[in-house]
Amino acid sequence: MDKSLFIPSLARGEFNQATLAGDVAGGKGTNAARMLKRLGEPVKSLILLGGLSGQRVAELIRSSDGIEPIVAWTASATRTIVTVREEELRTNTAFVEPNGPVTQEEIEALRKAYLDALEGTSIVIFGGSVPDSALDGIYAEMIQAAKSHGVRAILDSRGQALRAGIEAAPFMAKPNLRETEDLLGAPLRGEKSRWQAIEWYESKGIEVVVLSMGAQGALASLAGTRWRAIPPRVEQINPVGSGDCLVAGMAAGIRRGWHLEEALRLGIACGAANAAVWEAAHVAPEQVQDLMPRVVLEPADAL
Repeated sequence: MDKSLFIPSLARGEFNQATLAGDVAGGKGTNAARMLKRLGEPVKSLILLGGLSGQRVAELIRSSDGIEPIVAWTASATRTIVTVREEELRTNTAFVEPNGPVTQEEIEALRKAYLDALEGTSIVIFGGSVPDSALDGIYAEMIQAAKSHGVRAILDSRGQALRAGIEAAPFMAKPNLRETEDLLGAPLRGEKSRWQAIEWYESKGIEVVVLSMGAQGALASLAGTRWRAIPPRVEQINPVGSGDCLVAGMAAGIRRGWHLEEALRLGIACGAANAAVWEAAHVAPEQVQDLMPRVVLEPADAL
């Protein structure tokens, strides 16, 4: 659950009255599903939820996003993230609750729901971290199941779930710079080291690797061809969820049978459009269409 509070400025140790507040169903997978829906793609949303906060998230996915969620319920309540927007400084500060445990029975229910949802699916996106270390290997397991069903898998995670997931060789991985630095245990300060990191992902059998770098755009290896993707300039309001929208745009382009370069262009446009709004993935397709021609793709091998 993503809760937003807008205040003029933060007074530490004082009573701070918000001028505006709102709730949005959060999480990287939910953001990607919402963006896909807004792009006109048919989408299923599988999610772990629990407690009253989980019920509220399910309600928002259903009523606000127009998606009927496939829920694996947990006894642990879904965490809430509160983001405070200081209007005068134009800064955002997030307060994140800890995750609760997930039992083996709940993991089995998640596995069953996932296998059922794979039927009739062409692409599956694994978005976000996992709430319990007992699930560190779940993405790897699910990627293998997707591949056995002829379904392309896209991995966008971090930490141990990312480390285990890449060993299963998904079709595509979309790590960001910090996640990759954490994974490799070294800073990636120059472009050469970043391409070396991409090559490391490719050595695991991953066909498409997109290393996202926020406002700097992304470096992408698309089935062996290298591209620098430079997003159009936008007035940045809230970049949270832009990576998720990038993944959604690429998934949409791939599903439509576009060349990978054009799928990347759509993904970068989705990410830029998201950065220009407050609520993650609340982007109109017209905004994306307006930005697509302004995305710059440079062949990296030629420069």
